[in-house]
Amino acid sequence: MTKQGHEIIKEKIKTFSHKAGVYRMLDEDGKVLYVGKAKDLVHRLTNYTRPEKLSFRIREMVAHVKDVVVIETAGETEAFLLENELIKQYRPYYNILLKDDKSYPYIALSKDEFPRLFKYRGKRQKGVDYFGPFDSGESVNHTLIELQKLFGLRSCKDSYFNNRTRPCLMYQIKRCSAPCCQKISPFDYQKSVAQARDFLTQKSYTIQENLQAQMMQLSANQEYEKAAVLRDKIAALNRIQGTSQALPNHDTDTIAYAYANNTLSLQVFFHRTDRLTGHQEYILNHVDENELDETLASLILQLYTQVPPPDVICLSWKTDDVLSNAVSEIAQKRIRINHPPFKQIKKDWMVQALQSAERALNTKENKQKTWQAFADLLGVSDLKIVDIFDNSHLQGTNAVGAVVSAGPDGFLKNRYRRYNVPQELAGDDFGMMRYVLKRRLIRGKNDGCLPDALLLDGGKGQLSSVMQVLDELQIQMKVLAMAKGAGQHDKGLEIFYLNSDPNTPIHLDLKGDLMHLLQRLRDEAHRFVIGSHRAKREKGNFHERLQDIEDIGPKRRKMLMLHFGSVRAISGASVEQIKNIPGFNEKIAKKVYTFFHNSAIT
Repeated sequence: MTKQGHEIIKEKIKTFSHKAGVYRMLDEDGKVLYVGKAKDLVHRLTNYTRPEKLSFRIREMVAHVKDVVVIETAGETEAFLLENELIKQYRPYYNILLKDDKSYPYIALSKDEFPRLFKYRGKRQKGVDYFGPFDSGESVNHTLIELQKLFGLRSCKDSYFNNRTRPCLMYQIKRCSAPCCQKISPFDYQKSVAQARDFLTQKSYTIQENLQAQMMQLSANQEYEKAAVLRDKIAALNRIQGTSQALPNHDTDTIAYAYANNTLSLQVFFHRTDRLTGHQEYILNHVDENELDETLASLILQLYTQVPPPDVICLSWKTDDVLSNAVSEIAQKRIRINHPPFKQIKKDWMVQALQSAERALNTKENKQKTWQAFADLLGVSDLKIVDIFDNSHLQGTNAVGAVVSAGPDGFLKNRYRRYNVPQELAGDDFGMMRYVLKRRLIRGKNDGCLPDALLLDGGKGQLSSVMQVLDELQIQMKVLAMAKGAGQHDKGLEIFYLNSDPNTPIHLDLKGDLMHLLQRLRDEAHRFVIGSHRAKREKGNFHERLQDIEDIGPKRRKMLMLHFGSVRAISGASVEQIKNIPGFNEKIAKKVYTFFHNSAIT
């Protein structure tokens, strides 16, 4: 008789000690199901031998366990750190993970002769200062634009900067001082760099006071145009600061959570330098109440392996010194973890974080209800994945099809796909849909990852085309077609058709949550396919442009791209720079230069 998972664990416990350590639950194929840490291995693992006291998720995991492997550690802090490393290495299915594991965006300032100010993600490099983290690339972009207006620092890459012979558009729109073309002296540029660095390191109010004093002096001297320039800089500075509050003189992160019905809402506010630089929200399902403290500690450790820890972390709950020691070990410096009660500004931050956690939890519950209404509309009892299809072309050219996926917790971007559609199908919307759908479903059928339902941007015609493909592939699946109706997309007049009754239109509440959900799904597919189409079209336009240059064949086009890296760099290159490429002479170089500048060279 095959032993159950809890029986296997019970036998394994006899060989373990009462020391601290990390354990791994393995299935019959040796795949890691779960990684956990324990102050006392025997005591912790004994909990898994009582299935009646386990949550559904953990009970399901234990049922698949065929082996347990433990590693003893010197103490609980070491167990914390090892658990975190093993979770990153194995990414076990039953561990609570921070699913958005992309690196956070930063503002970076290089340290070369003419420092570059730019957005950066990834591993930190020497010779660069980093400021952040920010909660999104969009917030970094907005801040960079204001900083460029304020300080005029370059954002271009070194390869482009070194090949400039005349100022680019950024200089014309007053977002760069053009050090590449000596429009500013090295001394004055370094002065702007120092001001930018001061601003990004808690000295923004000193800069503001100095600018205001200079503006008043210029006004007194009746130099109104120069004073207006400083006035605009002060306005840009105020837009970036966003607050005049007196803040602590150390980096501080504020973290709070709300919990209900096995759902955890974790809110993280990054307060770096003298301002709020970012906010991150995590919504986690199937979190057992008995493991809440352990889960929170694990999430904090995962977070600060992605983001450098601040000097102080304020938590809405109390922890022991083990978490503080583990985070300090990661940071290689002492990190203080503060608990309630708080004073002054930190108390206000924590109230804001707790309110955000509660709102996110309520929003999550509403989303779950809306998703269930979607499942009921389709007639699918357990709706986990929906694929949404859309196509795009321009007068029959650069045809592209795309599919995005969504689940109860949001969009599943690892399932997004784009497909190049054959030229003979371009312009045939039904043919394009059949082509893209067939490719997607054949692959999904072979890999065993078919969606539970399909959503189409189209009416009964598209629905009929899709049903032909499903019949051909012998796949049974619910399909919902979304037609515009009497108005356009943004008027909310969509009409729906379900493949189980394709002749009966379905009208939803125009202001209801379900209608808004379906519109968001449709709009995301539309956004993704339009972006794919534009990228393909621009790439084609680029190749067509180079093909129009006289005496520039495939080999020379390739040499140009290898040397300069982009069309933009080629268009800004001088004749001297072009003719130094192997295979080019002055005559050919002049033809390339003339093509981009539309003027003859004598």
